[in-house]
Amino acid sequence: MEKERDYRFHLYLRGIILMGFTMLLFKLIVTGDIRNFIAPRMLPFIYFAVVTFLVLGVVQIWRSGSKKTEELYCNCGFDHSGKSSPIQSLVIYSFFIFPVVTGFVFPDTVLDSSIAAKRGFKNGLAQSQEQQAGSEEDAQMDEDLADLYLQDPDEYMKQLEERVEEKTQSPASSPDAPLEHPDGFQIQAPPEGYYEELEADMLKMDKIVLTEKNYIAMTNILDKNPQKFEGKEVEMLGFVYREEGFEEDQFVVARFGLSCCVADASVYGTLASIEDGETYEQDEWVKVSGKIKSVKFKDWTLPSVEIQSIKKIEQPKEPYVYEEY
Repeated sequence: MEKERDYRFHLYLRGIILMGFTMLLFKLIVTGDIRNFIAPRMLPFIYFAVVTFLVLGVVQIWRSGSKKTEELYCNCGFDHSGKSSPIQSLVIYSFFIFPVVTGFVFPDTVLDSSIAAKRGFKNGLAQSQEQQAGSEEDAQMDEDLADLYLQDPDEYMKQLEERVEEKTQSPASSPDAPLEHPDGFQIQAPPEGYYEELEADMLKMDKIVLTEKNYIAMTNILDKNPQKFEGKEVEMLGFVYREEGFEEDQFVVARFGLSCCVADASVYGTLASIEDGETYEQDEWVKVSGKIKSVKFKDWTLPSVEIQSIKKIEQPKEPYVYEEY
């Protein structure tokens, strides 16, 4: 009886933990804070998780109170009662209880410049140059391996195995590598001709206004062809972010962009300059408007906003931007 009572308690506690996760997710959905953790396209997975946790939690609690012994144990022939000590059980359950408790107790935090400093702000030109450099490096390695094969086949096989192992392990070993996406998730590619049409529309605009919906796409277009937009008026909002090497009057008007969740968040932004730029503090949210010009930064030609109007604002309800097509 004591063994059965102990197993009932474990079932009940597991049910409570599952219900706790259900309530936490429900609270994040109702308050809208769930968008501080995932992109909108991931919401169907969260809805499914809420329903699943709720059903499993109810089943566990119902089984713990059942008077029928056969409903406590399955007929697989394996003892599920567990032989861990109370201390071991406490440690194991604490791994599940802690995130639920902290989720309710502590306020949600938004990514800031401390994270941006580790990843740097994205610009299309920098990304293409990095990809080109990587391709050239791979090509040189291929040539070296080909020569090595003719001279020492055994050493060739050894280095080839090391190269394959390095490529398969490097993403996981990177401190900023995104977590694995859930099954069924795919990075959404823009429709064919989307960027070309948007660029043509931007060139016709009297004033280019970057919104949550078009922020990433328009930023990429400005980064790719800054000369095309010189003299154009632009308006955007974001948080102040500075990198080493900036002039005193320079900073980036930045936003975090999400594809899946905060684990793969990238910093998108545009350089800006104003005479008293040093007075605007890191992470301070601002709304700026001004004229676009091209500047040189670390051998890159980038767009920069020559600020004509700037206003300090509160952090928006949705601080992140998403790739929406």
